[in-house]
Amino acid sequence: MLTVIPLAKRNPVMRGIVVHHEHRIGFIVIRDPEDGFIVAKLLDIYEVERGDAITGDCQTVGKTTLFNETSSQDIHVEIQNTDMTEDAAINLIVKHRN
Repeated sequence: MLTVIPLAKRNPVMRGIVVHHEHRIGFIVIRDPEDGFIVAKLLDIYEVERGDAITGDCQTVGKTTLFNETSSQDIHVEIQNTDMTEDAAINLIVKHRN
């Protein structure tokens, strides 16, 4: 039997910083440790502000629960896209606003 040795193990739990909160449509943009950007839709009303530290699985598209370390609050979100440039994240939000 052959054993498979993964070349790179990706840790699903990461820590990012909120760099934008579009209150009108409930979207946030999180900058990850590698300077990529994640766009997430808030699924309820939460106290999320620019500069908040967020931890959780931000790398998987779909519904998940993240933790806002700054306000000590779980936030239910739907990750829209990951590993984006800042311009691509802004364009995604603009598209949803219109």
